[in-house]
Amino acid sequence: DDVVTEFEQQKDAEVEKELPKVDAPVMLPGWGAWAGAQKEPAFMKRAREKAEKEKVAAAKSRKDAGKKHVMISEKFDKKASKFHTTQVPFPFTSKEAFEASLRMPLGPDYNTDKSFRDMTRPKVLTNTGEIIQPIKFKESKTTLNEMKKASGAKRIKTK
Repeated sequence: DDVVTEFEQQKDAEVEKELPKVDAPVMLPGWGAWAGAQKEPAFMKRAREKAEKEKVAAAKSRKDAGKKHVMISEKFDKKASKFHTTQVPFPFTSKEAFEASLRMPLGPDYNTDKSFRDMTRPKVLTNTGEIIQPIKFKESKTTLNEMKKASGAKRIKTK
């Protein structure tokens, strides 16, 4: 019934599973292999020690390394990656401002009724069953010429 030790064991298992696998050199016993007191060659011993050091360094560099009661998964989630943005969207100038806007809850439990309706109202309102005409593409030069003709204003040429 010791929950703390059970959690620590579970965390150690997760950390062990997520650490990068470092392969130490392996030599099969047979011709050319040592026997007796110095069974393991020096290069294998150095490689094994180096692998252990890399493993310890990777464990220390984790986000939850100093936190006993927290388990943070550092696995890359492919399904969740499609919801991440590579750059900050237009109206925002910094990553912090964008993330702060996402942290604000929109639900009716957290906001007044009027502000909830304002935040969740669609930008274009149509009646049910109304046919929405698709946007038609026009070339920009003709559109500019039409705008110039409609405005009637002419530029004064300067020398």
